[in-house]
Amino acid sequence: MQERRRRRRRVWLWVLLVAVALLLWCRREAPLVLGTFNIQTFPHEKTLDEAVAAAIAELDADAFAVQEIRDPGRFYATLDRASALTGRRYAAVLTNSCRDNRKGRLNVGVVYDAARLELKDHRSLSKGDVCPTGQAPALLASLRTGAGRTFSLVSVHFDSGGEEQQFERRKQQWRWLTSILPALREEFGDVVVAGDFNTTGYLDQDGAERRFIDDMVGRHALQLPTGALGCSEYWRPNSKVRRWEASLLDHFLGSKDMSFGTPVVLGMCAALACETQTTEPPKLRSVSDHCPVRIALRK
Repeated sequence: MQERRRRRRRVWLWVLLVAVALLLWCRREAPLVLGTFNIQTFPHEKTLDEAVAAAIAELDADAFAVQEIRDPGRFYATLDRASALTGRRYAAVLTNSCRDNRKGRLNVGVVYDAARLELKDHRSLSKGDVCPTGQAPALLASLRTGAGRTFSLVSVHFDSGGEEQQFERRKQQWRWLTSILPALREEFGDVVVAGDFNTTGYLDQDGAERRFIDDMVGRHALQLPTGALGCSEYWRPNSKVRRWEASLLDHFLGSKDMSFGTPVVLGMCAALACETQTTEPPKLRSVSDHCPVRIALRK
């Protein structure tokens, strides 16, 4: 009889342990899905807001960096539409770019799903009507999950162009960014930088820009998980030639000890497999010349 009772106790103990393990597994927080999306001078005369909302819905990120937002009110309305498409509750924080655009002042910012994330703090990292020398438009948003995990997402927009002087400005911006990251991590914990780094020469593995970026990333114990992507943007080098080439401009940057999933490029870049085109890529004008990029941030 006593032996039978001992057996029963052991069985119930195992049942209890399995139940606790299942409960802990079920309550485990899913990885965060992050994104970045340069929505070309949103909106311009050919922008289709519904198509942009669909692109955001395809991205389906918990939080994502945005660049080139010209009309915040119309952008918020587009986020409402994307929320309806995804069942999320998107909100955003934006800041004026410290760099003028010929089509007017643009904004950089961070969008987050308020149903999953709480905004703790946000700040512009580059202030004023003119970017201080070596700085780029940037905004930091500090976010917290329902389980208490905190992290910060920084949206950046580096200078564009393939000329030597434009590359020199980007080099200054890389040095500025890497110099402020230690203090940001000290204050906010995990920091992911996402956005349009305008890495015009990155796909040339032997080129000066690729070597410079790889050196900066290695020297500062960082990682650039998007470096293996085939592209994130399409452009037309010569307006007289029907040829659109792919370029890799948009990235995620984080410390070496962070755990990222495999990055995924979406939209026309995925549909066209980053191959050169002789007809204009679909949605290049109605959505953006850039494609959304998504990545998972694990524990």
